[in-house]
Amino acid sequence: MAYVHGPLMHLRVGQVPVVVVTSKELARDVLKTHDANFATRSKLVAGGIVAYDWADILFSPSGDYWRKLRRLCIQEILSTKRILSFQHIREDEVLNLVDEIRAAGPSTPVDLSSRLHRITNSIVSRAAFGRKRSNAADFLAAIKQSVVMSSGFYVPDLFPRFTGILSVLTGMRRKLRAIRRTVDGILEEIICEREEMLKQGNNKEEENLVDVLLGLQENGHDFGFPMTRDTIKAIILDMFAGGTGTSASAMEWAMSELMTNPKVMRKLQAEIRAAFPGKQQIITETDLRASDLKYLKFVMKETLRLHPPAPLLVPRESIEACEINGYMIPAKARVIVNSWAISRDPKYWEDAEEFKPERFQGAALDFGSNYEYTPFGSGRRMCPGYNYGLASMELTLAQLLHSFDWSLPDGMDHVDMSEAPGLGVRRKTPLLLRATPALYAFAAS
Repeated sequence: MAYVHGPLMHLRVGQVPVVVVTSKELARDVLKTHDANFATRSKLVAGGIVAYDWADILFSPSGDYWRKLRRLCIQEILSTKRILSFQHIREDEVLNLVDEIRAAGPSTPVDLSSRLHRITNSIVSRAAFGRKRSNAADFLAAIKQSVVMSSGFYVPDLFPRFTGILSVLTGMRRKLRAIRRTVDGILEEIICEREEMLKQGNNKEEENLVDVLLGLQENGHDFGFPMTRDTIKAIILDMFAGGTGTSASAMEWAMSELMTNPKVMRKLQAEIRAAFPGKQQIITETDLRASDLKYLKFVMKETLRLHPPAPLLVPRESIEACEINGYMIPAKARVIVNSWAISRDPKYWEDAEEFKPERFQGAALDFGSNYEYTPFGSGRRMCPGYNYGLASMELTLAQLLHSFDWSLPDGMDHVDMSEAPGLGVRRKTPLLLRATPALYAFAAS
């Protein structure tokens, strides 16, 4: 539609004016120049029911509460120090993944898609709860369903004047309340369990985010708002909603692109194996920080360019009427930045549809500061946890490419790169590959 109607489109969807931005220049206007005016969120039905009356970072409208909540998360939950504190969890889970793949043998195709989703779920579960839970599958399924229902394109969200009655008539309220009961029941069980353990001083498990938040609540840290039980639950909910499926999908696409581009695969494996010659077990994050694998970072950036985690950035809402590019954007319009289209626009990218990690070599293109490249958004509403996801992605890819040589199953001559419909643009089919343990022929330099 943007090719036909231009980079700024106004759509009337139900009663809601929707503005779609599909150029770097206009994205800068929304995400930087007029960032404050476009920094709020629509009060969607799902956010009110599942996210504890919009108490989380994702759904919370712009204002004093959201600013203080974001500061708390950046300082206490998503800080560099906190991310590093969970390094051993990521390393344990990646080692388990390698052992699983090795046990399958080189002749058996591995469903890498399901394994990558499982590892990201396990990493977030252990970081949030201290250990994997027996009811984790129910919890994750409920969150996945709530994310789908948070698109803003369900009928009750498109007719704000009739949201209440439509949410009942369409059954949306009933479904969301069932999701809320599942999520809340599991979170309440975990919080009570951790409170009892902390009270008795019998904390044999590793510290997790629930412990951190309970500690902040007990010690009365002044972030300018009350740290209620619902706040704790909403923050944990965000960690799962933002830290599981998106990370796994990014790794799926990275491996898919590498299989489709064998020269890039060989170059990246050469870099990794030269950095760690003969190392047959786990590559640690300490190793990665010391080695600075530049080409691996370029591959990750190129993957996120072609396959951004949120192809249509989470919709913002205009607080007041605002003029952009000569057009008046009305108040309470939903503004969507089409990151997927902008990051593939040949006006900004040479050979835009090709997977060329080298394009980032010497280029001052980074997350959040270049508006032709916004896989995590930009401005006030930029995803605050992207470094958390990148840490898992870097370690997992480095280990998989170091430990195994990858090939297609017998009878398959190419990787199906079809995308599934949906907000996340995931692979349409599982990624099935054969993994042969690598022969370490690199001599230490």
